[in-house]
Amino acid sequence: MRRFLLLPLSPGLLLFIIMSRPAELQAQELSKTYQTQYATISYARETDLHSFTRNIGSGLSFLSEGPEKNPLLAKSRVDKIVETVTSLLDMHPLNFHFSIHIYKSHAEVAAIYRAMGMLGAAPVAFYFHGQRNISVSFESITDRILAHEIAHAVICAYYTPPPPVRMQEILAQYVDRHLWDN
Repeated sequence: MRRFLLLPLSPGLLLFIIMSRPAELQAQELSKTYQTQYATISYARETDLHSFTRNIGSGLSFLSEGPEKNPLLAKSRVDKIVETVTSLLDMHPLNFHFSIHIYKSHAEVAAIYRAMGMLGAAPVAFYFHGQRNISVSFESITDRILAHEIAHAVICAYYTPPPPVRMQEILAQYVDRHLWDN
């Protein structure tokens, strides 16, 4: 029986793998960025950021305000979710920063997931600690899904080395269940 050793991929090799896939599997180019206190958000079009912002606003009190009218709404919502997650976990990593890549569809997220060498069915969103990056599609993201992935980022930043995936998953599920309790 042959055994294979999976090694982390360098960014250059990862880019080569992604770019060598058929065009229909390649993720859209994320040429725009938006900075919050805790995250750098990358996206392709302004409407992608607006859809993402609307979808992560269900538990927040300023629902009537739209992202088209308030350009700081994405920052407010993402940072509020991060602060709620760190409070729920009682973990406050120093200099905490991560990135969020917003894709159009789950198929694009799945292509990125497979390109990173991950096995099994691709989740709706995922956190990749090697790049401190959350990949999501704006068509399926919710505040609870984002909080779950941010919990993985917080846990991995707080502990060195990060705890086992099963332990992270228990804590991340706790966060998505209790996100807006109060």
